[in-house]
Amino acid sequence: MFLTVIFFMIGFVLITKGADIFINCTVEIGRRTNISEIVLGATIVSFATTLPEFTVSLFASMDGHTTMSLGNAVGSIICNTGLALGLVVLISPFKVDRNMFFHRAVLLIVSLVVFLVLGIDGEISKGDSAVLLLIFIYYMYSNYKGIKNSNESNNKELFGRYSRHLKRSEERKYGGFHIRDIIRIGSLFIVGLIMMIIGSRLLINNGVKIATFMGIPQAIVSLTVIALGTSLPELVSSLTAIRKNHHSISVGNIIGANTLNLLCVIGVSAIPNSLPILSQNRLLDFPFMILLLMILVIPTLLKHKLYRIQGIAMLGTYIVYLGTLYAMYII
Repeated sequence: MFLTVIFFMIGFVLITKGADIFINCTVEIGRRTNISEIVLGATIVSFATTLPEFTVSLFASMDGHTTMSLGNAVGSIICNTGLALGLVVLISPFKVDRNMFFHRAVLLIVSLVVFLVLGIDGEISKGDSAVLLLIFIYYMYSNYKGIKNSNESNNKELFGRYSRHLKRSEERKYGGFHIRDIIRIGSLFIVGLIMMIIGSRLLINNGVKIATFMGIPQAIVSLTVIALGTSLPELVSSLTAIRKNHHSISVGNIIGANTLNLLCVIGVSAIPNSLPILSQNRLLDFPFMILLLMILVIPTLLKHKLYRIQGIAMLGTYIVYLGTLYAMYII
């Protein structure tokens, strides 16, 4: 069991560092090709920070651990909103861009409603996954077009967190690649993906063993420990963003990651095997997920600001959720 725990922790490290390498490579590609950084943030970076959830849920479904697939995605949404964004807003409340937040928040709520409706029959089937993935395509397209046409005055500062080690003088232009750059970036890109894949396998295999040893259902492990591990990129990047006063990265990344979890992670994971929705999901996980998203979205849409009381409410809701979850199976 000691080795199992060690491999489980190694999986955490690999999957988190792999995502970090992937993000850094993506940012450098964008800078060198003059792709707008805010466009990258709304599309590629949001996807990159969700890759841990994606790989864990997909491999879990392929291995037949379908409750872990759904649990990881739903647990990540709860963790992203309750823990990551809750901490961010508690530490430093901030105003949001009205148009940006409204557009993303509406798509998030629509995605949530569609997901819940599709799950009424007790599972997310292959047919349901097609619906989710179609909405995902629309989400990516509309996000790209909307941000591309907007005029952001602070684009150059957006990726201070991700491109810190890539900084050069302000006058330098990023207008292309040398052969050595292509080899270096391509190699790191592949290394990041491999690390994430290996880390995902270690998390799943050893997570199942730990759950079996402790007599805890796989759904509990996926909703808490694995969900927290795969949400570490969002958590770390959000906390770093507020330290650098880039608050929009935090809320944009969390909302984008939550939307991708509902549409892409669950949608793709349902292709190998249908994902069953357990009574625990209906009675506990989904209500807390909905409550957290409402605490985030409704007051912010009305006031165009995230208040400290919202952070307290989100963080408190997350703690109550964890306490309720463990009380059901351990006490």
